[in-house]
Amino acid sequence: MIRIIAWLCLWALPACGKKNGGDTPPGPPPVDTTGTKNDTLTGLIAATNNSTKSIEVYDAGVKDWSKPEALKYTWRPAVASGFSTAETNGFGGGSDIRLRRVHAWGDSTFISLTDTRMAAVISWPGAVRRWSLPIDGNLHAAEILPNGNVALAASDGNWVRVYSASQGPNNANFVQYDLNAAHAALWDPTYNLLWVTGQDPVTAAHILTALEISGTAAAPVLKEVTAYRSVLPTAWGHDVAPYYGDVNRLWVSTNGGVYVYNKTSKTFVVAPGGSNRTFVKAVGNTGANGLLVQTRADANKSPTPAVACGLNGWATSTVDVYTPSGTLYTTRVAAGACFYKARVLIAQYQ
Repeated sequence: MIRIIAWLCLWALPACGKKNGGDTPPGPPPVDTTGTKNDTLTGLIAATNNSTKSIEVYDAGVKDWSKPEALKYTWRPAVASGFSTAETNGFGGGSDIRLRRVHAWGDSTFISLTDTRMAAVISWPGAVRRWSLPIDGNLHAAEILPNGNVALAASDGNWVRVYSASQGPNNANFVQYDLNAAHAALWDPTYNLLWVTGQDPVTAAHILTALEISGTAAAPVLKEVTAYRSVLPTAWGHDVAPYYGDVNRLWVSTNGGVYVYNKTSKTFVVAPGGSNRTFVKAVGNTGANGLLVQTRADANKSPTPAVACGLNGWATSTVDVYTPSGTLYTTRVAAGACFYKARVLIAQYQ
């Protein structure tokens, strides 16, 4: 069942930056310091909720996400909306979600999402099915490419794939790059590469690397550009996100910490202050004010929060927001929620 609040509209913050190739540790993203002491967080944040088994969109300006007015939109696949019975019955709330403006589809905005055994692309707003497939492999990441194809990462399947979603709503053609424990996929329009994290199948090194996508939309070709490969500073890469404000940097999270990666120098710098935490499942800064949004499993927090996810060991009831200097700015807590990932809805790739 899809429930849409009538006034809900797309929120896309501007994201621009200057390419900076220096090796000096990066300063924080630009920040608007006016009113920061009063919690002026605004916009929309999408979260994958394992408890309700739904994708949910919250008003970031509502401080208590347990209140009904905080939840603006909720979605899960339904047979009546064109999804298969397997996709509908097996949906567990999602493992990734991203908003993108897709050039090949008239610069309209779409959401790509994964659950453990399915992937989909839906229009936004509206949530009309554009493409979906039931896919095994414990899917962890989805990214819409500018030509309408979809990149997926599967941690148990040990692969990154590009599906020819541009060719039709049920198109199952794909090309595969083998990568153990694959967890992230992020398109980079500046370098025209797909950034991914995982483990080298031969050496078992934990890596961040970039894949080149060539061929055609109907028959893509996938190849690693080894010049961009870097060994992660700590094991088990998890998320990769744009560093809004500087196109030469990325946010990267692993089981061991949160980092800022410099694409030119291929160096990692730990995230500032308290924002450098272990077991962060999703990380990314807002475009306008540089605030850093994270989700971290409640099971990895000490002490355990008073309001915590008791369903599993990888989700949380809290979305944490940090200042660019790494100080905890505010939190958004939804009682009973089990958020795996939460992302600010920004349509720009960078």
